[in-house]
Amino acid sequence: MAEWDTAAVEALYRQERGYWRPWNAQLLARRPAFLQAYAHYAGYPARSGGLSERMVELVYVALDASASHLFASGLKLHMQKALACGASDEDLLDVLILVCLQGAGATAAALNEVAQVYGLLPETDSTVDGQQPDLWARLQAIDPAYFEHLQTLASTAESGQGLSAGERCLITIALHACFTASQPEALRAALQQAHGLGVARDAVVQVIQMGAHLAVHGTALGITVLAELEAA
Repeated sequence: MAEWDTAAVEALYRQERGYWRPWNAQLLARRPAFLQAYAHYAGYPARSGGLSERMVELVYVALDASASHLFASGLKLHMQKALACGASDEDLLDVLILVCLQGAGATAAALNEVAQVYGLLPETDSTVDGQQPDLWARLQAIDPAYFEHLQTLASTAESGQGLSAGERCLITIALHACFTASQPEALRAALQQAHGLGVARDAVVQVIQMGAHLAVHGTALGITVLAELEAA
């Protein structure tokens, strides 16, 4: 294996990611080329799209807190970093409430499939000017009572003291786009909302890209277990 300046790789990683963990050291010792490439891969979206450091950290809080991920150590780290970057407790609470709403997109899409199979969609559910009714309009038609409860729950995500409407939309996009719980129809609805709010395309691309490198948490777990087995 080629000789590597491991100190330089560690310095690069700390610069790109802003932290260093035991699993990083394990990879540095075994696969420095991978760790260096990962630092660039993961670091790029965090600084390429115009979002503030505060908002970047809030996106990571959402992704690590997501019920589809539940990465506790990363959640604590990014909460601490978000607070250090000027995020408020209300910001964090808004993010955590949006995490709770993540499941609604998949449920709405699944109920839509049930409605199609059982012929429950209303006759008015047809194309208008070439556009299909959106996911939430169909959910309202399928089960108005459930939709009303969902709307009431969603309204609690708007404290008025934390995230702006555009920021809430970006958090929602990140949650629906992430591979851990990809929800294409809910993502499309969130993207349409973002466009209507005037959210910059670069910011939307940025939060979507930020979700991809969460996959390294599987690598982190695996390299940690491997080291434990070798030490036993």
